[in-house]
Amino acid sequence: MSGAETRDNFERDVSVGTFVGQNAAYYDKTFERLQRAELPHWHMNIWGLLFPWIWSSWRGVWLMFWLSLALDVTAITCLMQVVKFSPLLAEAQLNPEANTTLIPRYSGWISTYGTIGWILLIGGRLWMGRQANRWYYGQYNRWRILDSVSNGVAFKRVVLALVIMAICVPITTYRASQLRLDERACLNQVRAGEAVEDLLLRFELTDPTILSATLSAELSESQAAYDRLDALESPTAAQKSERSALRKSVRKLERENKAVNEYLAISTKDRFDCAFIDDFPTLTRIVPPGEVRYRRVPDEAAIAAGDLDATKVIIQQKPPVEGRRVTIFTYNAESIDTGINYLRAQYAGFFDAMTHILRQSLLRVEVAFMQTPWPVTAFLFLALSWAYTNRATTIFVAGSLAFLAVFELWQVAMQTMALVVVATAICVFVGLPVGIWMAKNKLFRWITEPVLDVMQTIPSLSYLVPAVAFFGISQPPAVLATVIFAIPPMVKLTALGILQVPESTKEAALAFGASERQLLRKVELPMAIPSIMAGLNQTIMLALSMATISAFIGAAGLGALVTESLGDAQAGKGLLAGIAIALVAMMIDRILRGIRASFSRI
Repeated sequence: MSGAETRDNFERDVSVGTFVGQNAAYYDKTFERLQRAELPHWHMNIWGLLFPWIWSSWRGVWLMFWLSLALDVTAITCLMQVVKFSPLLAEAQLNPEANTTLIPRYSGWISTYGTIGWILLIGGRLWMGRQANRWYYGQYNRWRILDSVSNGVAFKRVVLALVIMAICVPITTYRASQLRLDERACLNQVRAGEAVEDLLLRFELTDPTILSATLSAELSESQAAYDRLDALESPTAAQKSERSALRKSVRKLERENKAVNEYLAISTKDRFDCAFIDDFPTLTRIVPPGEVRYRRVPDEAAIAAGDLDATKVIIQQKPPVEGRRVTIFTYNAESIDTGINYLRAQYAGFFDAMTHILRQSLLRVEVAFMQTPWPVTAFLFLALSWAYTNRATTIFVAGSLAFLAVFELWQVAMQTMALVVVATAICVFVGLPVGIWMAKNKLFRWITEPVLDVMQTIPSLSYLVPAVAFFGISQPPAVLATVIFAIPPMVKLTALGILQVPESTKEAALAFGASERQLLRKVELPMAIPSIMAGLNQTIMLALSMATISAFIGAAGLGALVTESLGDAQAGKGLLAGIAIALVAMMIDRILRGIRASFSRI
């Protein structure tokens, strides 16, 4: 018999003894009772009751390990609240008249957290003990089908479990027993460390204790010299000048000595708290760049007319503050601001031209929507719905249009539609060729896909920031932000549709003599139309949602009503405008879905 036949005829041992490894007699009996549904409800696994994390990791029942760890940590956290608030309660009870609010608050917290903690600890252990054998039996049944399921006992799993517990349990327990840190305590620690670091460099020392002694000695000498000069009854001008300099030196040394002493007074506990239980510790602080100067691009016509500001120097930042250091976030944020302002100054003509194009496009589309008689617009919506969808959808579209008309939201809705149309047109104009390029070029697809993923992940409000930075507050930046937010589905689904065209179809077209351009135009794009329509649908939906948010930077339409109602706390107005937005979105979605379905049937 060959080796392959031997492997095919080999039957894996799936007995209970092979699975459990140790204590087979107990588990063989227990599993048999579970199979017959004869195991009592009160049956307990003693190891699972007393040491659920050790038993579950030793046996490889990781679900039980994580559940028991979560229950125990939650219970300990609740009990630590009792430890934390009990001294505060005792301190408040020393002056009950002044703490009439704190005493019942602390008492309630201690009672609530204590009760919940003991219930979770005792009840969780009882539940773990009861469920241990049942979960283990379920794991045995899975192991009989799939041999990759954990079986037997393994000390390395226990070691892994202990490592996990050592990371999670002690620091969580400690954090639960401590009061909340002062918001600026950790920042003050960092600043004190920076000040001491600068002083150590200045005095060429390495030990802060020696630095403190050095500063104290210099302070004593300067103070003595100042006192001697201050005691003179009629000092000369030179002595007055020296006394003034000594006064400044004494004050500076006092501040420096105080900073060093505060740094030395920081306890190990405070350092530990800031490093591990507060926010992520500040790894480094950077000295920000100094004053940034650059000259605006000269305007020759303005110069000829005598406008001296046409080439004026732009100062980007104020002179640096001595000793100022910032976080990595602040440093990069200020650098980005500098870069944006530089681009705005150097390429103002480009941004003005783009703003003009967007504004004029939006105005013309708004005129088309708002000047078209409402019966014509309503008829077009109903005709599209009747042609591509069913009767129920047509009735829904008619009802939605009636809602807009009855509540006098027609013109405002048309403004929103105009913004969506302009943004969608730009998305199609840009997204379609980019999607085709992605489908045809692997390197470009490899570069573009992460960018599109990031664009879809960034919160929608974040797109308003660069739009306002470059174009100010008005409708054009709202259109631009809408385009950036809504374009990824158009690009990705266009590329996906072309990539999903069967290779056999493309090979047949090439075999009949089709060129690459003919293949794209007559084979790939027609077959990708359903996917492209799905991308168009998603783009319109995202554009509509972003058009609402863009009201924060000047976009008109239904979004402006929502923004106004939010600022004035007018719930009814905002609710009606929100319903109108939802109805417009649903109308467009249903109609486009019907059009896409018609293309799919071709």
